[in-house]
Amino acid sequence: MPSLSGYGHVSDPAEALAYRLLEKHGSDPAQASRPEHGWANEVWLGETAVARIKRAVHGAFAREVSLAAMLPPDVGYPNVLDLGVADGMEWMVTKRLPGENLKVAWPTLDASVRVKAATDLWARLEAVHRTDVAAARTLGCTSTPFYALDEGDARQLLDWLLQNEAIEPTLHDQLSDMLDRLFRAIPEVPTVLSHTDAGPHNTVWDGTNAIPIDFETASVAPADLDLECILRIMAEQGEPNPASALLEQAAGLLALPGAASRLWGYAVLRDLWGLRGWLLHARSGGDLQEWGAEPHDLRTWEPWRYLHGHASRTSWLADLL
Repeated sequence: MPSLSGYGHVSDPAEALAYRLLEKHGSDPAQASRPEHGWANEVWLGETAVARIKRAVHGAFAREVSLAAMLPPDVGYPNVLDLGVADGMEWMVTKRLPGENLKVAWPTLDASVRVKAATDLWARLEAVHRTDVAAARTLGCTSTPFYALDEGDARQLLDWLLQNEAIEPTLHDQLSDMLDRLFRAIPEVPTVLSHTDAGPHNTVWDGTNAIPIDFETASVAPADLDLECILRIMAEQGEPNPASALLEQAAGLLALPGAASRLWGYAVLRDLWGLRGWLLHARSGGDLQEWGAEPHDLRTWEPWRYLHGHASRTSWLADLL
């Protein structure tokens, strides 16, 4: 267990731990930076190492480290340097890959480079999909918070949003029909290990390689699930959008029966999860204005607007299918 001695001037225990871990693995803590895009855990970027810390012990990092050992080498996952629990926090350290977060780099990339990044990322996710599914299940990679892939769970969430007046009955029924089509179509696609939160925000880009990172929500899931998240995030980043190149690369999956129903359905699931989170955040007194929304006006809430767009086939996915 790393000692916090030597960083008594740092009042925050997670920060003190991060500095100790970085120093242990050859990085100068004074040169460490904090990425703005991290939300599931706290991240410190050192010169040679990356420290990730959770302020409660859930075992997510231990599972990710075990999973990392199973991933095919062509995924490019960084070498794991350390793992542990200290002072009620769990942490892991990986070697820092060359490059920068792809979401940060994205606005500076022209159309051809965006295509290169998107297609390399998908090729590496296809390698993730070759991971042994039975072994991944044994590790506990059986669900993801973002997509309620159990039909009972999905319908319970949809009904909860109706009961809590986050959606109206007409929208509820429209989304229910979309879930019907989704769950009828899921058996038509292979089951694989999916990242479930893939996209520029969880990718390191060095100008040639787009390496997916942060596998703590990886789960056994339909093989085309990762497409929805990547396409969503690229659409949100604006033009030029390399979606057409990505869809061409994934043409084999998209040729399977029910592909459109699955992608629409995954998008609905993601936004059902998002709307529930926004509602709970608002009820707890959270500031929705920092997300560009008004607390008492659902029409300004992004997940609410997306769900209406999915139901009318006018959302970001409409231009792709």
